[in-house]
Amino acid sequence: MSDGDREAGAGFPRGWDGHRRAQAGIGLGMTPAERLRWLQETLETLRRWQGRARSPSPAGPDRPGEP
Repeated sequence: MSDGDREAGAGFPRGWDGHRRAQAGIGLGMTPAERLRWLQETLETLRRWQGRARSPSPAGPDRPGEP
């Protein structure tokens, strides 16, 4: 087992594989309706973020949308 796969701190997974396994465990613990709602919320968030990295905010680079 490499350092990237070991658990760190309070059981928080490290590395790509540990993160993937943790997310799969969370998903398996959800009902189909909860998974669908999570997917809808995630897609909504990604749609809001789409294109933000391409153009700077008029409010400044540190706090987009805030004066």
